[in-house]
Amino acid sequence: MNELNLTGADLLPSQGTFLWEETPTRRVWITRQGDDLIITTETKVDAIIEQNAALESEFNYSGRHGDLVPIASVPESLYFEWMRQGITDDDAKMKRILNDPDFAKFRTNRWTV
Repeated sequence: MNELNLTGADLLPSQGTFLWEETPTRRVWITRQGDDLIITTETKVDAIIEQNAALESEFNYSGRHGDLVPIASVPESLYFEWMRQGITDDDAKMKRILNDPDFAKFRTNRWTV
């Protein structure tokens, strides 16, 4: 290690994993393996699921609705994975996923998309 030319890896132990950041929606871990730093982001979906359940319980199925009715709220990481796979550009695939019982916890009402 050259004292005049430090890198981020020089500030960490030579091996191991530690928690860099924790928020209500995610955890960021940094792992150092020799000269390599591996950054892992872990999404916490509990808060999103609780919020969606609250929205569903408050949803008025018999009331008047405008043109825009929220139907789902998904974690950012899942949305970007769907985008990477091209799912967000395909309306039929998005409808199929959002209506899938496996993703029911991300729904904010029980209407069919």
